[in-house]
Amino acid sequence: MKRLASRQVHLDFHTSEWIPNIGEKFDKKQFQQALQLGKVNSITVFAKCHHGWSYYPTSVGKVHPNLQFDLMKQQIEAAHEIGVRAPIYITVGFSANDAEEHPHWVVRNQDGSVTTIGIDPLAKPEDQRPGVSWKFLCPSGEYAEFIYAQTREVCNLYEVDGLFYDICFWSLCWCDNCRTGMIHEGLDPDSEVSARVYHKLKWQRFMSRCSEIIVEKKPDASIFFNGSASPYEPEWHDWQTHFELEDLPTTWGGYDKMPSRAKYFAQSGKDYLGMTGKFHTSWGEFGGFKSINALRYEVSSLLAYGARCNIGDQLHPSGQMDMETYRLIGEAYQYVEQIEPWCFDTMETTRLGIMLSGQVKSDEGLVKMLLEGHYDFDIVTDSTADLSRFETIILPDCILLNPLQAERLQAYMLQGGSLLLTGQSGLNEEKTHFCVDIGGSYMGKSKYDNDYLQLHDSVWSGLVNSPVLFYEGSELIEVTEGEVLASVLDPYFNRTYAQYCSHLNTPYQLDVKHPGVIRKGNVVYLAHSVCRNYYDHGAQFHRDYFLQALQLIYKNNVMEADMPSSGRARFVKQAEKDRYVLHLLYATPIQRGRTLVIDDLPPLYDVNVKVHVKEPIQRIYLAPEMKEIPFVQVDTQIEMKVPKVECHQIVVLDY
Repeated sequence: MKRLASRQVHLDFHTSEWIPNIGEKFDKKQFQQALQLGKVNSITVFAKCHHGWSYYPTSVGKVHPNLQFDLMKQQIEAAHEIGVRAPIYITVGFSANDAEEHPHWVVRNQDGSVTTIGIDPLAKPEDQRPGVSWKFLCPSGEYAEFIYAQTREVCNLYEVDGLFYDICFWSLCWCDNCRTGMIHEGLDPDSEVSARVYHKLKWQRFMSRCSEIIVEKKPDASIFFNGSASPYEPEWHDWQTHFELEDLPTTWGGYDKMPSRAKYFAQSGKDYLGMTGKFHTSWGEFGGFKSINALRYEVSSLLAYGARCNIGDQLHPSGQMDMETYRLIGEAYQYVEQIEPWCFDTMETTRLGIMLSGQVKSDEGLVKMLLEGHYDFDIVTDSTADLSRFETIILPDCILLNPLQAERLQAYMLQGGSLLLTGQSGLNEEKTHFCVDIGGSYMGKSKYDNDYLQLHDSVWSGLVNSPVLFYEGSELIEVTEGEVLASVLDPYFNRTYAQYCSHLNTPYQLDVKHPGVIRKGNVVYLAHSVCRNYYDHGAQFHRDYFLQALQLIYKNNVMEADMPSSGRARFVKQAEKDRYVLHLLYATPIQRGRTLVIDDLPPLYDVNVKVHVKEPIQRIYLAPEMKEIPFVQVDTQIEMKVPKVECHQIVVLDY
């Protein structure tokens, strides 16, 4: 398969039958001018939308009733004429007219009711309809055959660069097809556990059949089933030719969600892209515009983590491209085009590894603390071949270890590796004891809803010495051989209607303490689920305390960058080009209403950076401006001063 295009647009076209004259303003030249203005090298166009309408003369589905020509063909030909790829979009999970005409195709809850998102079954026709409101469809039986037939039809009729299937994997289903299928597989159709097993089988079979049809006709086509790009669901990964990380940071979880996913999928050996949008809020917003500063920061951050770029747009029903949209996209993609040579096919340099717990709050809380502390990291999975490249591995909050994982980590520690554990991480799956020696024994979960941490003076610097509130109770630990570096103070009681004090939480008892931080050799254990606490509450003390705990065992950080906490830094190697690449990013997102916005890109000046490399460095320069900067190398350490970081600065170290 060809390498994934780097400057993409995902052109939504979910278009109601109540709108007339569909596509009447489409003009090939205007379409091409928009793509050229936007510096676009791939644009996803629609075969079938969420309303259930097709945009080409289909004999399988239904053409939009107000479309009089083959819009998709015109778009594909216009794109190909100017060297732009045009993958094709087919909806799976949402298809409104199919759901109405074929109710037996619809996903059913266990009680037989229809599975929906955003739909009030008691709403009157004149009531306002919420955004993102659809019935789910099940890719089984007749509906699966329908999608296969439309896939085959598209592959037979058009020059296909790729297929993008949308709304996949969402809901368990108890429709008649799924109940029959469960029985055929020897599963209990009344069991949710069985429904989950069958859900996996059903979708894997669906992906396999779609892929077979495509590969038979178009062996070089890209294939992606949207919803598969989650590190927590590897059961969907094998069927993708690449991964699309659908993140709209303005409303879908913020700007720190993408880095860990990018690092995870970088290990797949497949290309991956980050998908954002030109919208102020989210998909389907006509007339909403993100600022050019936000768009430029977003594409810069995608490339810093090795991802190709995809910006979502929505075509007006008339078929006319909005040139202001492509002017803004073009401003962002002009920069992308300039810096691409320094962004792809890289190797990690970091010696800090993190394991993912599968709990979003714990994982994203950990990542946020590391990013704000300018610690680069890589993802450790059960399949990671060589743990010895990591000096330290972090297990956030709730990673219970099976015997194989425990044995692997113990061998890693015997080779000199160190561990930072928080909360229940490191316990066996039954939560009865620690699988690694933390210098203490597990006594269970605290009975208190929240409690307090008091640091001992011996190892901490510049942090509050008074008891500091944690917003959930710690784990209870009895010390055996470890050194206690901080203590937990319990409150007098939990806040209830029967017992309460003041407006919020109960104060601490002065004389009831138990271990809060234990260090034994190359293991540091924190009794609170500090990662989840930081995700939920964002207390600076929690972050700074966690990072200082990390510094107790992680002594050889490959990169240090003197930036504010909103700065982001990544240091990678392009071995085939004999160089290292340092990415420095800086922006200040602001929460306004329900949207996280970037208005300004204030510059940073004279940023001090230290990195460690094995090779003697020949020169250091800024990209893409190619301006050399001075540096000092002593053995493996490089020191330099980056004169200016405005949004994004690439620093290249040739050896």
